[in-house]
Amino acid sequence: MYQLRTEKQLAFFDEVIRLYYEEGYGENRIAKVLPVGHTTASRWIAIFAREKGKIYREDDMSKPQKPQQSKAAADDSAKLLERIKQMEALLLRAEIKSEAYDEMIKLAEAKFGISIRKKSGAKQ
Repeated sequence: MYQLRTEKQLAFFDEVIRLYYEEGYGENRIAKVLPVGHTTASRWIAIFAREKGKIYREDDMSKPQKPQQSKAAADDSAKLLERIKQMEALLLRAEIKSEAYDEMIKLAEAKFGISIRKKSGAKQ
C-alpha cells in the first residue's frame, strides 16, 4: 500500500482523487486549482487506481468521464438557447432598420441634391 509521507500528500491527495473521479477534472486543471504539479496529480491518480483495483486504459486516464447535467443545468441551457433566438431576432430587426435608414438617406440625397452623410476623412 502506498504511504502518504509529506504534508503536501496528506493535505491534497484525497482532493486530487475527488476532483479527478467526481468532478471530471484533468491533471492540468487540477494542477491549476491545487498547488500540485500535473505530473504529481497524474502519478497520484495512477497509484489510487492501481491500489483500488480500478483498471483504466491509458486513454481513459487522460479523459475522465464528464458528470451528467442536472435538471437545473438543462433548464438553464434551454433558457439560454431561447434568449439567443430572441437576440438573433432583435439583431435581424436592427439590420433591416439600418438598411431602411440608409436607403432613405440615398433617396433624400438624390432628390434634394445635397450631401447628408458626413464625408470620410478630415480636411487638410
